[in-house]
Amino acid sequence: MSRPDVAIEIDSLDHACGGGGSAEATLFSFLKIERGAKRLTKRAGAKLLGQAVLINYRAPGSDEFTHSYVFEAILTPPDTASVAQGYAFPSTVVLPEGQFVCNVLSRTFMIRAVAYCQQNMTVHVCAHSCLRMALRSPGQDALQVSARTINELLKVQGPIASLKTSQIAEVINASGMTAALLTKMKPDDYLSELAALIDSGHVALLGFTTKGEAGHVVTVFGHSRNPDQWHPQAVRAYSGPKSAKYLPSSSWIDHFLIHDDNLGPYLSLGARSFLRRPNMQLNCVIGVLPQPAISSVQAEMIASTVLRHLLRQRPLRKVADNYWLDYLVSKKDVVILRSVLTDGARYVAHLKAARAHDKSRLDAGSLEGLDLPSGRFWMVEFSLPPLYTGNQSKLGEVIVSIEDGLNDVDRIRAIRLPGRLLTRLGDETLVLDRFPLESHSTLFHAG
Repeated sequence: MSRPDVAIEIDSLDHACGGGGSAEATLFSFLKIERGAKRLTKRAGAKLLGQAVLINYRAPGSDEFTHSYVFEAILTPPDTASVAQGYAFPSTVVLPEGQFVCNVLSRTFMIRAVAYCQQNMTVHVCAHSCLRMALRSPGQDALQVSARTINELLKVQGPIASLKTSQIAEVINASGMTAALLTKMKPDDYLSELAALIDSGHVALLGFTTKGEAGHVVTVFGHSRNPDQWHPQAVRAYSGPKSAKYLPSSSWIDHFLIHDDNLGPYLSLGARSFLRRPNMQLNCVIGVLPQPAISSVQAEMIASTVLRHLLRQRPLRKVADNYWLDYLVSKKDVVILRSVLTDGARYVAHLKAARAHDKSRLDAGSLEGLDLPSGRFWMVEFSLPPLYTGNQSKLGEVIVSIEDGLNDVDRIRAIRLPGRLLTRLGDETLVLDRFPLESHSTLFHAG
């Protein structure tokens, strides 16, 4: 096959191995063709499932191939219903915007898919592969990321053993995106950050140690939730601490969907695979975001503190015309929090489309006093365990600003409660008004 990017890849590998080697590259196309079709013609109904380029390289003086790896693969995702078969929650899979252009003989296919690739352990390693997988998006990659562009940016050359997390972040920032580098966290907090990134429609890189010393990184692009999991509520009920401020929605995630450049694409990583494995410890999450943001864990801590304080206030204790608001105030049940990084247009569209369980909905003037931050913000949804797991619904949201230089109180821009909306008037005053959504409504979905 003749492709400039494949030729550059082979040339870089051959140069690192001393020159004079030989290579071959093969393009594989996987199609679903309608029954009875014998040839791939324009009239034949066909669906492209994926394409892959395999490179085999023979170093100078070797009789066998010394490097054999998938240079690039474009793969359509499996049906989310089949990924989460038997669970009430569908899987969440992050797909890049736009479509990949793939040619098969005389046919051109446009597909929404995710990219996969493997390291060759000479001029690129697992970090290169994960960066290419995370940043490979049709028409949106300003860096045109490849192993060569990464190495030129970082001023490194093969043979390469590894990349530092700071170098990975540097490449992401150079691509036009923003690296959200999160380290030195508790294992559960790493999972919460991963869940929030996926729920917000962004891929992430997950780094961990192997054999106590070496590091590895995988690309995370989806997850599945199991509402029947026992431990999120049971651990708190039976062993404490019952003083827990909230339950993160990530507690119900049973698997993350990952690409591992060593083991293959579309693998299922158990959410608690790293527990009790001393040789495998999580050490970083690197989100690929459109702009800098505080962590989702910080946003949830702010939302939890403000909610608990707000529900103790006298004006809310006197509300008796809304069942769910009265329940929140009087029962003091632990809430579930779920963070989504979104913007004003998507949040307003979500509210306008909402139909509460009691059939209530917004009217024409409902959002007139809503002053949202410019750009993106954390929308922290809150719910109760039976509503979240049984109905996939919530009771409201806390809008948390991601701007720099704000204290926790100033980050709160609005709070929607059942039947009430708390909005900011000026820099300091918060105003409580009636709001037409009176009951629980559907969770936000980025896709």
